Order: sequence, then structure tokens, then C-alpha cells
Amino acid sequence: MYNNVYVIGVFDLFHKGHIALLSKAKSLGKRLIVAVNGDEMVAEYKRKPFHDEQDRLEMIKACKYVDEAFIIRGYDNKAYLEKYKIDAIVHGDDWERKSYLQQIRVTEAYLKSHQIDMVLVPYTSGISTTSVIEQIKGNKPCQNKSIQLPTIFQVNENIIDKLPVFLKINNVPFKKILVVSGSTSSLKYAEIILASLPAASYIAYKNDENTVEAIKEYCLSNKIDLLIGVGGGSILDVVKRVSLLADIENLLVPTIISNDGLVSPIAVIKDQNDQTLSLPGKTPYGVVVDINIIRNSPVRFLQAAAGDILSNISATNDWVLAAQTNGETINDLAYMLSRSAAFGLLHHESKDIKNRNFLKQVVYCQINSGLSMALAGTSRPCSGSEHLISHAIDYYNFSENTLHGLQVGSISIFCLYLQKKLDAKCINYAQELNIPLAFHLLDDKLTDKLSLIYDTSFKMRPGRFTILDTCKGMKFEDLYSDFLTFLERFKVYDTSYQLS
Repeated sequence: MYNNVYVIGVFDLFHKGHIALLSKAKSLGKRLIVAVNGDEMVAEYKRKPFHDEQDRLEMIKACKYVDEAFIIRGYDNKAYLEKYKIDAIVHGDDWERKSYLQQIRVTEAYLKSHQIDMVLVPYTSGISTTSVIEQIKGNKPCQNKSIQLPTIFQVNENIIDKLPVFLKINNVPFKKILVVSGSTSSLKYAEIILASLPAASYIAYKNDENTVEAIKEYCLSNKIDLLIGVGGGSILDVVKRVSLLADIENLLVPTIISNDGLVSPIAVIKDQNDQTLSLPGKTPYGVVVDINIIRNSPVRFLQAAAGDILSNISATNDWVLAAQTNGETINDLAYMLSRSAAFGLLHHESKDIKNRNFLKQVVYCQINSGLSMALAGTSRPCSGSEHLISHAIDYYNFSENTLHGLQVGSISIFCLYLQKKLDAKCINYAQELNIPLAFHLLDDKLTDKLSLIYDTSFKMRPGRFTILDTCKGMKFEDLYSDFLTFLERFKVYDTSYQLS
């Protein structure tokens, strides 16, 4: 048991989800210290709280699980961690570990040097302050999580100059449009859009808070009512963030597809100290994906996007295992969306990464994956044992040159083996996409660090039950050796893997 446990939060419209979090946090230690985010800070990254900071502080102090509470008005929590001699930071597992640490301005190195654990406990699904507000507004029971979906959704070839048609078909009355792009390859695609409709242009050189503020001020002073983002994830995240802050719609035209964050309401932005933050953004009003543009992006991004889908299978297997073992709730629609996305690719007739129909399916699958997580209110549908191992690898920077999607795709093969769910379809899919079947082949650093990675994986998201929990007490070298023997027995162990 820890001596001093630390929780940070807004705690607006106090509800049972807050109680569950504080109760779980208190059960981990002797004293629970809570930092309540101040009004200005919350309004900056989320929305203006319904209750002011003093009222929220009083509610937290009145909770029987809380030993001490105070208001914090900045993101950096290090001074308080040291003042209260914190042993563990606790938060809900709706946040990825890396993103949350970036949000509170704490690094993995800092945690190690101060002997502080990061504990992510299961998120209480079905209830949130946002859902309570929506319930009050609509005066309806809020048993299901509602999510905003794109109104315009087009995936095809040679459609980048068809945006005026899509807007007209949907009878969208936007009057002043701003096209935001990067300064290199995305700029040439932005120029095609600018030639097809009346709009202003803005080049974003960085994805930081200064850029966000500058574009927001431009939009407000020029009465922009639609932002069109053209580029990779950095540009699109800037657009989603500005869209939320300026309260206008956005339409996204990605030039790279490598993850399931396209339709998410999350924007990854860098702060004044070049630290990465995961902040609220606005879900896109429209998404237009030109397959010709995606096809011309670097092959490794396409591999990563396709490989990422394998994790849906191992993750949902873990979700079912957690439901059977611990009674964890499964959102059936989220489960179905995640699984159908993965099996849609596994059973596709072509696995050619440049094939038009296969690429379209990859895009559809990534979007369905993002929607499944939004529906579930957690990353459970797409993140299980394979992500715990991946996070452990990232924790030590053992494979820093490997794209996330490729890494989790490879690790999924091993996790499917542990789950006794590894079949020929998954193996063939990985081989055709040049995804290593044995994840130690991802980087030379991994071979001698497998036990360390395995041990560390249990610390990445405590409370998230996966197949790895059924292997506790077993020697990891033996587990992995048996896995390699399995691959050799079926003559599928390919040591010629090279990243394209």
C-alpha cells in the first residue's frame, strides 16, 4: 500500500464516476491528496466549469475518501508531488499513460527518479460530466454514450477538388472558409482546394499553442465559419483544436493515414516548452479522403495503419476475458465495430498496400476503430495486452524508430498466440504486409530485454485485465520460446523482415 496517493481532476457536477475514482484511489494508499483544476485552466483546455473552483473544492473536501485537497492553476504538478511526498498518481484509464503524463508535465524519468508510480484504474463508463450536461439539456435518460459523427464522409479517388460539390449536396451554408495546411507537400493539395472554392489560406508551420491561438484569432476577426485542414496528423489536430476554441466547424482532408485518431475529438498540441499535450478538439463535420493522395504517402505509414488493425482482435479478446473473469462491462456496438473493422481487412481479397479497394478498407477500418472507442468511452475496443507490451517498449525507448501501428500489429500476433486465437488468417495477413511475426525482430535492442518488457507491461495500465494476467508467475523466456517454436513448426517464422 502507498503512503500518499495523488489525484488531479475538474470534478464538475460531482457524480458516481468521481466517487468511484476517489474510492479506488483511497484503497491504494493511507492518504489521498486531490488537486482540483482551477477555473481559468479548465476553460482553456476543456470548457468553463458549471461550478466555480471554490465550490468544486468544497465538494471534494466533503468526500469521505479525501484527506486533503487544494486548487491547482497550472499544468505542472511536480511541486505538489514533491511537497506531499507522493508515491502514486491515480487516474481513469480513459487516458493513455503517455498523454496523461504530458498533460501534467511529468516525464517517465521524473517518476523513476522520485519513485512515483502511475496507476490507471478502470474508467466508469456510461457517466461523465459531459453526459450529465447533455441529459439536463435534453431531459432524457443518458444510458448510452452519444457521439458526434461526420455529416460529410467521402472516401474515393480524385475527389480533392470536389469539396464544393460535397458541401452543396449537404446544403451547407458556410460563408467564409479558411484552408489550413503545412508548408510542404500538403500545401500543393491545399492549392487544389483553393482553386475549386472561394477561401482564404493559412500555412501552419508548427502544431503548438501559439499557432492555435494565432489561427483562432484570425478566424474570429475574419468571421470564418468553416476550417478545412489539409495535411498529416499535426495539421489536422491544430484545426480540430482551433475549431473547438473558435466554435466553428471543421472539414479534414488527410494526406496520411496511420492511426485511428482522424475522427476523434482529441488534438495533440505542443505547449510553450515543446511538451506534447492531448487536448479536446472538435469532431470533424466532414472527412474527405482522396485515395490517390493516401496511396502516394510513404509506405511505412500505410503499413502502420494496416498493422494497427490487428490489435483490434487481440484487444477485444482481452475485453471478453475481462468480462468473464472480472465482470467488466462490454459495449456491444463498440465491440462489433472494432471486430468488423479488423476482420474486414483480414478477409479482403487483396493485401496490396497500394491497392485502391484495400486502401479504402483501411481508411474505413481506422475510422470505425475510432468510433468504437468513442462509443465505449475507453480505448478497450482497440487496446489490450498488445498495447501494454508496446507501451513498455516505448517506456524504455527500445524501438523508437518503429511506427506505433506496426509495433502493436506485430505484438498482436504473440498475444493472439497466448489467447489461443492465432490462426492462419492473421499470420498470412501479417506476412503479406511485411509485419514481423515475432516482435523482437522490430529492433535489435529488444532481444535481450524481453523479460524486462514483460514485467514492465503490468505497470503500464494497472487494473486493465488481459491475457498477460493469466501468465503471471510464468517465466517469460519460456512463453516466448514456445511461441517461436510454434511459428517454426508451421514454417511461418520469417527472419527476413525489413521495414519498407
